[in-house]
Amino acid sequence: MQRTFIGFIELLITSVIWGITYTVLKIALEYVNSFDVAFLRFFVASIFFIPIIFIKKEKYTFKEIFTLIILGATGVFLYQTLFIMGESGVSAGVSSFIVSTEPIFIYALSLAMHDEKLGIFPISGIALSTIGLIVLIQPSDIGTGKLFYVALIIFAAISWAIYTIAGKNILTKHDSLHVTSISSILGTLFLFPFAGFSSLNSLIHGSTSFIISILFLGVGATFLGYILWFDGLKFVKPSIAGVTLYITPFITVFSATIMIGEPLTSLLLLGGVLIIMGIAISNIGGIKG
Repeated sequence: MQRTFIGFIELLITSVIWGITYTVLKIALEYVNSFDVAFLRFFVASIFFIPIIFIKKEKYTFKEIFTLIILGATGVFLYQTLFIMGESGVSAGVSSFIVSTEPIFIYALSLAMHDEKLGIFPISGIALSTIGLIVLIQPSDIGTGKLFYVALIIFAAISWAIYTIAGKNILTKHDSLHVTSISSILGTLFLFPFAGFSSLNSLIHGSTSFIISILFLGVGATFLGYILWFDGLKFVKPSIAGVTLYITPFITVFSATIMIGEPLTSLLLLGGVLIIMGIAISNIGGIKG
């Protein structure tokens, strides 16, 4: 019982860290572009992930190596670049709520692959989350170009859905932290041509605020976040673990208000609550984030 409680606390801390992450991304974007932020985040994280692939030794088939490449491309390269580019045009709170719709896209792809069946709870949850998304994206925002950035974040969520489904089998056969380490390192390599050595130079000669934000993203949100998450999952049911993620976008909203002065509006909270409620109802029917 005590270990289960500690595991739950680990998951809760991770959700809080990931909530603050969206705000810190905004701070980092004040200094460099989206590709640089994504690369530097995973470059720093990879420094810590590399020892894991030697400590936790795993052997992969050629087919599994191809899967790892897909994971690096979708879960790191595409997800990070699309999301960070999207967040550059909308608030941290809005981007956090939108990307939390990932389980919906996982469900949709699973339906297409005949791994899921239509159900009243998932459909009802998706409808409610869609209403919440419409509340967040007000008609007046469409003409301002905000819709383009929202679309990027939605595509980021789709990329994560592909990553989740593609990694389903390999994660059941291999250590999850080892798989995450390799896919993160591969994703970093994919990002390098778009960032290059100039991004490393910006980190070395950057301001204190920028350096702290990258270190938080790389060490705290990525490396430590995954360590705490996977350790917590050993002792807590996935369904309970998923519940802790519901607080993440709300942590983002309040941290963005405090740290960077983003406005806390009633429509933002209403749209966010509807999205999270939709995801929660969908989970009753079996959607897993």
